[in-house]
Amino acid sequence: MMMKMTSPLSLCSLMIIVLCIRAVASEGPRVFKVGDEFEWRVPLQNDTSVYSRWASINRFHIGDSLSFVYDKDSVMEVEKWGFYHCNASDPITAFDNGNSTFYLDRPGLFYFISGSNAHCTSGQRLIVEVMHIHHHHRHDASLPPSMSPLSASSPSESAFDSHDPASSAAASSLLASFFPPFAALLVALFCCQP
Repeated sequence: MMMKMTSPLSLCSLMIIVLCIRAVASEGPRVFKVGDEFEWRVPLQNDTSVYSRWASINRFHIGDSLSFVYDKDSVMEVEKWGFYHCNASDPITAFDNGNSTFYLDRPGLFYFISGSNAHCTSGQRLIVEVMHIHHHHRHDASLPPSMSPLSASSPSESAFDSHDPASSAAASSLLASFFPPFAALLVALFCCQP
C-alpha cells in the first residue's frame, strides 16, 4: 500500500481551518476582579475614571461574574438614577462582606456604587455593559461611539467620564473581536510562503 504525501498547501489549509475554529470557539464564563489590583476602593483624587477605564478594556457576557474585593466598604447594584446621583437608599442588591461576587445574568447595563456617598462622589462607581452569552460573541457588534451609553451623557454625568471617551471603549471591543481571526490569517500567510 502506498502512502500519499500531504502537500504544503493542504497542511496550510488545515491549519487555517483549525485556527479559525479556535478563534471563534466559545469561551466559558469568566470571573472579573473589579479594578484588578486596585480592587474596589476610593480612587485617587486625580484618577476618578479608574473604574470606567477598567470596564472599557474588558468584555462582559451573560454568565460572567464580577468579584468585588474591598475593606470597610460596600458595593451596591442600583438603577441608573441612583448611579448618577450616588443614591444608595434603594439598592437592587447590596453587599458589605469584603468579598462579593455578582452574577451577570442578562444583557445590558449594570450600575454599581459604593454604599458611602463620599466614596461614590469621589469616583467609586462602575457601569458594566453585558453582551450576549459567550458562544454568540462573534456576532456581537460594538455600538458606534454615537450610540454608546457612555457617550450620551448629561452635563452632570459628563464629569464622571470626561477622561474616558466612549469611542475608545468601542474601539477596544472591536479590536478584541477581530484580533483572533486576524492572527489566524497572519499565521496562515507565513505558513503558506513558498
